[in-house]
Amino acid sequence: DLQLLDIEMIELSNGVKAILYPNDAEVSKIMVKVRFGNGYQAFPADKPSLVWAGQSALVASGIGEIGQEGLDRLTNGRRIGFGFDVENDAFSFSADTRRADLEDQLKLFATKLAAPRWDANPVRRAKAGTELAYRSFSMSPQTVLERDLNYLTRDRDPRWKVPGPEEAAQLTPEAFRATWEPLLQQGPIEVLLFGDFDRAEAIAALEKTFGALPPRQPVPVVAGPSTVRFPAPNSEPVVVRHEGAPDQAAAFIGWPTGGGLEGVQESRQLEILTAIFNSRLFDQLRAQAGASYAPQVVNNWPIAFDQGGYIGVIGQLAPENVAKFFEIANTIAADLAAKPVDADELARATEPLRQLVSRASTGNNFWLNQLQGATRDPRRISALRTILPDYTVTTPEKMQALAAKYLLRDKAWSFVVLPEEAPAPSGR
Repeated sequence: DLQLLDIEMIELSNGVKAILYPNDAEVSKIMVKVRFGNGYQAFPADKPSLVWAGQSALVASGIGEIGQEGLDRLTNGRRIGFGFDVENDAFSFSADTRRADLEDQLKLFATKLAAPRWDANPVRRAKAGTELAYRSFSMSPQTVLERDLNYLTRDRDPRWKVPGPEEAAQLTPEAFRATWEPLLQQGPIEVLLFGDFDRAEAIAALEKTFGALPPRQPVPVVAGPSTVRFPAPNSEPVVVRHEGAPDQAAAFIGWPTGGGLEGVQESRQLEILTAIFNSRLFDQLRAQAGASYAPQVVNNWPIAFDQGGYIGVIGQLAPENVAKFFEIANTIAADLAAKPVDADELARATEPLRQLVSRASTGNNFWLNQLQGATRDPRRISALRTILPDYTVTTPEKMQALAAKYLLRDKAWSFVVLPEEAPAPSGR
């Protein structure tokens, strides 16, 4: 499959694996991504940890003898970046660079793994910034959603909790280092290079940098659960308060689905179902509640976990329209499960998806996202074979069957974000 695109997987002399796709889709731009370790899976789901602090302080802590200011000087005027992210199944460094800077970009990332620096100042700044930021999260329904949606839809899993003053108090330079130092040393490394580079030059640069790293420690088995769960059904929505304008609220209702690579084709078909749901919701909410905010129907299917996915409906609206919002969402869900959609409505959902996938597949970002993790799990490559038909070819009967399987009223879970004084809605 990969030969069609000139994408290849190589293994360096020390076992580090790389996925290379030299192409000139975007002239003089190379996307670099380094994945290692287990990401959120490296932390337990039943007790607090310092997973959240990595984003704030890990990069700024520097490398070797060089702190953040030294790094800024070294990279000044060059195309060298340093993004860090915690993903469901890996930690990642990422940057866009160019041929002239590729070797130094790789050297920067490899040195962070081999010789990290543990400067206390970025950790102290992260602690102060975290305490300060937390207060701003309660200022509107939108900011409460940003703070709580991932946490609540994962059944209050502490790994996704936005830290408040209590959590910030646990962050010391010593605790930060004790958490993150072993994580930088663990688990196989995958380097992805997608873009405008010379293959031989890139392999030489990889061998000089990542190929020179010492052997990696194995990833330890996490004590306690590390999977994710969607919350158990509720008949009354969970109520969260905001301190903003009294005429603003938000509401969420979701139904559990699944997770994992095994079900990836079904998850893509669910994108079609959510597009149909989204279109109906927008029309009906505007007609019945005059809502000016665009509601959103999302399909969240975690590839890295075998469960925990959901179809969710999110709306921002006036508090008096919350009950109407739930009524409309439940009615649409029941209708999708009760009878097939008509062919026109189906075409209106699949055509934009077809255009989206066709457009996206001309860029490196699309292929990098699809193939990351493939050195650990080759099923990611075979999952590419059906990507366009999975998103665009279906039948009204299939959509009905999916809705009947997942959009079950007695499986739904909901929450609302209301102003301080507004009464909570009864039922949903």
